[in-house]
Amino acid sequence: MSRKRAKTITVIGIIVILVSVGIYVTFLSSSKISEEKQFLENYYSLVDATTGVTENYHKEIGKWESNQYDDLKLIRITDSVLSQYDLLVERASGFKPPQKYQDALDLYIKSLRSERASYTAFRDFVETGDPKLNESSIDLLSNATKYELESFNLIKVPR
Repeated sequence: MSRKRAKTITVIGIIVILVSVGIYVTFLSSSKISEEKQFLENYYSLVDATTGVTENYHKEIGKWESNQYDDLKLIRITDSVLSQYDLLVERASGFKPPQKYQDALDLYIKSLRSERASYTAFRDFVETGDPKLNESSIDLLSNATKYELESFNLIKVPR
């Protein structure tokens, strides 16, 4: 083989390698974008599901406050809501976020757990009438809101 032909083959080989590396880097970048997009879709879907459970539960509390429900009915409803929160925490715990969103997910799970604890304390308040449990419920719900807002601030991606 002539030197000219060998140089041509070497140059072509280098070009093929550079193009291959470029394609691979583009694929990795695209894969990360896709992973991030999937996480955000899952995250916002979870937020929507949580909002729905919370809004429905607060409507039920309103019915109890207006004496449409007795204590026992609200306790049964609360037990159902607590089960729904267990499922929401389990769902969130199964997410595999990109590293940059891990803290946001951890805060959202902390929010879910605090909200669940709030509703447990509220359930116990309804059952016992102990005003300290109602105060505890309010504090836990306030914490849940704080953690949720911190999570949203870390996401910083418009929907």
